[in-house]
Amino acid sequence: MAKKKKILMMPVIHSKFNDKNLEDILINKSRTLLTEQKGAPPSFIFLSGSFFDVKGFVYTGLRAWKGAVKPTNSDEGRRPLLEATFASLSVYLSSLLALQADFFFAYDEIKDILLEKKREDLWTIVSEKLPFISLPPKEMYGSQSSPISPYFVIEQDDELILGEIYPSAYLTKVISNIKTRFFVFFQYQGYSAFGFFDALPDRANFGFEEKAREIDAEPTSDNLQKYATNAKNLKEVLIALIESHNNAYLGQYLIEDYELLLNKLLESEEL
Repeated sequence: MAKKKKILMMPVIHSKFNDKNLEDILINKSRTLLTEQKGAPPSFIFLSGSFFDVKGFVYTGLRAWKGAVKPTNSDEGRRPLLEATFASLSVYLSSLLALQADFFFAYDEIKDILLEKKREDLWTIVSEKLPFISLPPKEMYGSQSSPISPYFVIEQDDELILGEIYPSAYLTKVISNIKTRFFVFFQYQGYSAFGFFDALPDRANFGFEEKAREIDAEPTSDNLQKYATNAKNLKEVLIALIESHNNAYLGQYLIEDYELLLNKLLESEEL
């Protein structure tokens, strides 16, 4: 019998170096912040990465999702399908969410201009319409739909966007046990990070409308461990993750062609 042809590009090891202490601190701090009082922590995967060549994407990940496995350079054993799914989605969503952030700034600027001109009447109209908030896809909102957005924004500020991915991105076609999927997108000094989780935690722990602490010292592994240990919200955890990726302190993985899997997720093709 002929071996079934593999049509998905799985991540492979890009850098083997991994600081286990730093990884454990980041995962445990994330778990603490995402856990509701007297509740179980949600499954989560946090990612920060950068583009590599034309279609390649190199990323660092924090994993606390049942069934998630780290990529290897071997084609044997369990495949890192869940990780490939979220890494590919993070590439696709980045450009859309950066545009969403631009809309947020424009929305605030319109507000300031109208209030300065004493046009509270116009601001009332604009604020009710919320013209810069993405609409969910047709499946979730009848005939009114967004042609580009597979997500809906729950809350955002200047740095962080919290949203939910809708079924127009066919994650359940790839991973059947994903029932819901929330995400955060964070921008920091020109870099970005994603967090994906399967239940919505206490929003007070995200750090909305709070200015995240800068890392004053050199971003050595020891300094990042101290910073992450004292992180008071998810913004600061994501800053530590971004710095960890930029300095290659945690294992890095490469998807050589993220478009292959991404097309499957967005078009609902059979896998």
